[in-house]
Amino acid sequence: MAKRDDFRAPVVRTIAQRAGYRCSNQTCLRPTIGPDGADESASIGVAAHITAAAEGGPRYDPTLTAEERAAAENGVWLCQTCSRLVDVDVTSHSIGQLREWKTLAEMRAYLGIRGFAIVVSRSFQKLEDKMPILLAEMRDDITGSPFTREFIVGSKKWSYNGDSENPVFSYHFEDHDNLKPMLKVMQNYNAIIETTYNNVDRFELTEDFAEYLLLPV
Repeated sequence: MAKRDDFRAPVVRTIAQRAGYRCSNQTCLRPTIGPDGADESASIGVAAHITAAAEGGPRYDPTLTAEERAAAENGVWLCQTCSRLVDVDVTSHSIGQLREWKTLAEMRAYLGIRGFAIVVSRSFQKLEDKMPILLAEMRDDITGSPFTREFIVGSKKWSYNGDSENPVFSYHFEDHDNLKPMLKVMQNYNAIIETTYNNVDRFELTEDFAEYLLLPV
């Protein structure tokens, strides 16, 4: 088994405190510590490695020393759900993105205790470069139905009984390779919000993104 350069307890505490004990995923921001329902507290926070603690792990960087891998600069504070996500879906969670999350989380905490707030703004044009075919289909859909915001994701082989009074768009795995990872990136850009229920993958366009799609090309 490869030697792991894990964070020591004081480093974990520093990473958590600098993030304000909130998940650093900018589409999550969940508090990670609070009452447990009795007289104690419960924590769902994880000090996740930006570059892996050991060879073979997600985003491993062989150029780092053991000290650099175990330093607070190499850690990002996440809830348990997001911590698992970034290590499973490595393609959508690069070193650069995790460092950006860390920077924004620390800025948010810094400003928060001083009575200010930080608003994240991304360029939807970058999504055009990453997934032009999907965005072109979305643009065509919303141009034809400018007040529709919801959409479902699935296979063309599946049937879905919708509500004729509340139409939704639909996008299919057969038409778009890596559709779910692309949707995760769109969530990170605050372009869509997941609203899944009744075992149907359902999402909603944010108003900013809908307005962007409706702009003249």
